[in-house]
Amino acid sequence: MYHFIINPKSSSGKGIRHWWTIKGKLDSQNIAYTADFTMHEGHAMELATEICRKYEGVKNIIVLGGDGTLNEVINGIDNYDEVMLGYIPSGSSNDLARSLKISRNPLKSLENILKPKKFMYLDYGEILFKENDLKPRKFGCSSGIGYDANVCVEVQKSSLKKKLNSFGAGKFVYLAIAIKQIFTIKFLNATIIIDGVKKEHYKKVLLISSMIHRFEGGGLRMAPDADPTDGKLSVCLVHGLSRAIIMLLLPTIIFGKHIHFKGVEYFKCSSLEILLDRKAAVHTDGETPAFSSDMTIRCIPKKIRMIL
Repeated sequence: MYHFIINPKSSSGKGIRHWWTIKGKLDSQNIAYTADFTMHEGHAMELATEICRKYEGVKNIIVLGGDGTLNEVINGIDNYDEVMLGYIPSGSSNDLARSLKISRNPLKSLENILKPKKFMYLDYGEILFKENDLKPRKFGCSSGIGYDANVCVEVQKSSLKKKLNSFGAGKFVYLAIAIKQIFTIKFLNATIIIDGVKKEHYKKVLLISSMIHRFEGGGLRMAPDADPTDGKLSVCLVHGLSRAIIMLLLPTIIFGKHIHFKGVEYFKCSSLEILLDRKAAVHTDGETPAFSSDMTIRCIPKKIRMIL
């Protein structure tokens, strides 16, 4: 039995079009499945929790959507030992699929799920917020504080993204907003404790990105050597730079060359405690669940059993 969680609105309707293609294939082969469509923000999390509690034994949960839908499902799974996770990407970014080389062709992805050649046990990240009103949040691909999270906040509010997604040009919205944010963002001051030992202070912080996979933002190599099975966060921290230098630095992220520039700290760790001088936007896999000034980010090793 396969349990499909489908975001029909992913990438302006690509999700529902992919589903009808997949449904036809499943029905023609008499494959047993359930199918649930997400109806609102957070619904994929609820559906994943319901599947985990309703069915006994190992559950094959297949996500058809973007990185945000997958993020919700990861947060809804309450026992990873009883789940095999499959992914059919239909979002506008698809960073996890890019990292794992999962085909964007829905029938090819489905074939790999139905006849898997291998499984991979993937790490995931978790953010624990010190504010009592904020719940912990898991992420499968990336998390970010400051600049990249601000971009996510503004993109989610943008009506232009939906229009451009219908033409396959949604990335232009990210680019336009990313450039705008360079000139409008307020820098942060941060105190960071790495693996509970090393304490550092940073001024004029642009962003702090904690990565499980290499990509975020639709193919930007924020962490060019990240390994989703090494039990480590790959952290990129940008600080102390002028807006003009940041503007010049931005294109280098496409190729992962930004980590060689002065003002960019890049390191690996198991956990990161972050204290900011004010609350800032925090994203997980492109979703923005919180504004916080005090949090701990940690890597949970090899818990997600992914079908490849």
